[in-house]
Amino acid sequence: MLILYSCRILESMLPELQSLGLSEKEARVYLAALELGPTTAEKLSTHAKVNRSTTYVQLEALMKEGLISTYEEGKKTFFAPESPELLKRLLAKQKDAISTKERDLSSLLPDLLRQYEGAGERPVVRFFPGKEGITTVREEALTTKEKKMLVLFSHGHLAKLYSQEELDKYSDRRRDLGILSRGIYIHKEYFNLAGTDKLTERRFLPPEMLSLSIDVYVFDDKTAIFSLEGNLFAMVIESKQISTSMRSIFNFLWEHAKRPNGKK
Repeated sequence: MLILYSCRILESMLPELQSLGLSEKEARVYLAALELGPTTAEKLSTHAKVNRSTTYVQLEALMKEGLISTYEEGKKTFFAPESPELLKRLLAKQKDAISTKERDLSSLLPDLLRQYEGAGERPVVRFFPGKEGITTVREEALTTKEKKMLVLFSHGHLAKLYSQEELDKYSDRRRDLGILSRGIYIHKEYFNLAGTDKLTERRFLPPEMLSLSIDVYVFDDKTAIFSLEGNLFAMVIESKQISTSMRSIFNFLWEHAKRPNGKK
């Protein structure tokens, strides 16, 4: 029973010895040596539950670390554990290795940062779930610094999500903030209801030319995408490259869309 208890104690020390830099098998052999005292490789192999040929490899590594010594007695070779105090050497080696790595990183970091900064823009994507998320992003569009937003309107889904009073209040706030809204509708009914003024421009594309189930807002360096049916959510992509490309697409569609009087 005492032997079994001792084995369990030593087994529990394996992770700690590995954290100091020993491999699992090295740790097993060293713990077995501590328990058995001076003994043969064969007995260490059995006690450590490590293959005999592998045990010699581990003993060689442990001797290099000064944790195991060896001597001859008669025709047999014995291996004896050295004081666990010597494990402090392993920790000191780790500290030295970390210090060296810190110096290497310090010298390498400026070049890495230059490479990172020269790799170009990295888009930021933010996700907003539900109707509340859609409202949040619509409110963000009213903070545009350029005072201009380009909008692709889907088949009237926005009108199903908000009352006409809520939509009108949003438009009034936009105008009060001096923001120009240029919108392309693909739903004839809502296009006819939409008013125009010096801050509100509207054009129409028939759904057979442009089929959309989402709304798209482009403002500043941001592109906002709204899923307005089924799983409701809004997504904002902050990228000058993407917003510039979306503006080009919008302007192409704008040139092919009909004006309120029916002309192109």
